[in-house]
Amino acid sequence: MRGILYLVVWAAVVASVHGRPTAGAEPHKPARLLVVSVTMGFRHASIGTAESVLEELGRSTGLFHCDHLRMPPGRLPRPKPPKRPPDVSDEEWKAQEAGFKQAQEKFRRDEEARQKLLAAEFAKVFSAAALRDFDGVIFLSTTGELPVPDLGAFLDWIKSGKAFIGFHAATDTFKSSDAYCDMIGGHFAGHPWGSGGEHAFVVHEPGHRVTAMFPERFRWKDEIYQYDLRYKPENLRVLVSLDMQASTPQEPWHVPVAWVRDYGKGRVFATNFGHNEATWREPMFQKHMAEGIAWAVGRFDAPSAPNPEVQAAEYLRSVVAAAAAATQADAAALRGKVDAKIAKDPTWAVGLRPMLLELRGRKPEERAAAYAQVIAAIEKP
Repeated sequence: MRGILYLVVWAAVVASVHGRPTAGAEPHKPARLLVVSVTMGFRHASIGTAESVLEELGRSTGLFHCDHLRMPPGRLPRPKPPKRPPDVSDEEWKAQEAGFKQAQEKFRRDEEARQKLLAAEFAKVFSAAALRDFDGVIFLSTTGELPVPDLGAFLDWIKSGKAFIGFHAATDTFKSSDAYCDMIGGHFAGHPWGSGGEHAFVVHEPGHRVTAMFPERFRWKDEIYQYDLRYKPENLRVLVSLDMQASTPQEPWHVPVAWVRDYGKGRVFATNFGHNEATWREPMFQKHMAEGIAWAVGRFDAPSAPNPEVQAAEYLRSVVAAAAAATQADAAALRGKVDAKIAKDPTWAVGLRPMLLELRGRKPEERAAAYAQVIAAIEKP
């Protein structure tokens, strides 16, 4: 059954993402995308698979062509400090320590050379002249402070009408930059929902082309990030969120998973999915990213105005799930009251956001008073 589903969905991916223009329509030239998979911090094992999937998806749909900026090959393994066994003599231990120091120095020199090579490559590829040749950029689980020579100029390039597509750890990149955070939408602040767990998700707009391939509620095994307090709901249109009521752990805050936004004249599509290698082989995810890329490079228009009311409602539902679990309150009854009040006034939950944000800085054992305050606001006639 899963194999049949794969074939059906993959056929839909190929047929629907402008790979086969309709009769009489002018075919689009494939977009040229710079795929950056350089990591200055943690490196995801799924990156190699992701690069191959992106290449195949671009070819099969005719939607885009990939130019890659990768890590230089041949990186030395970081030496591990030796542990002294009880039966090793002082002379032997001294030799082992000396060998470790030599290996450390060799690794340091190799890393220094690699960083210079990377800086030179970034200076070339991210120059104004080189960027003019690209329609957009994909940050493929990048991490850390990439050696982009002029981050401000790069962000201005996106604003000029280019596409930015961020997969998974793209939000764990340039953590020191508020401007980058503003562009992509949020910065990584941990992943309580780990790669080995099957988590629950809710699609806020089942009719939106970027998320129409997902069921309205579904479960999936992948690693899911939460974001720091620089996240601004007024900037983004969130299309998929973690369904906190059906996930473990239950934390009292909103966890956006996939979103779109306008950024000047440019377009940003970001999705947190993509930690696990299996995710990249999943037809629904391939459809999701194909449609997200197609929207970002301007192949079709779809709603992208921010939806802070939708996000605030999901935030409150997450708090209700966590509060009910912690206080043995009736979660279904509380959620029913929340949904009724939101139906009457969609902005009601937005007004509670400052109260809800206070929970982010509190340990679980310190949340009782805040939970009581939220429940009182829900119960208030």
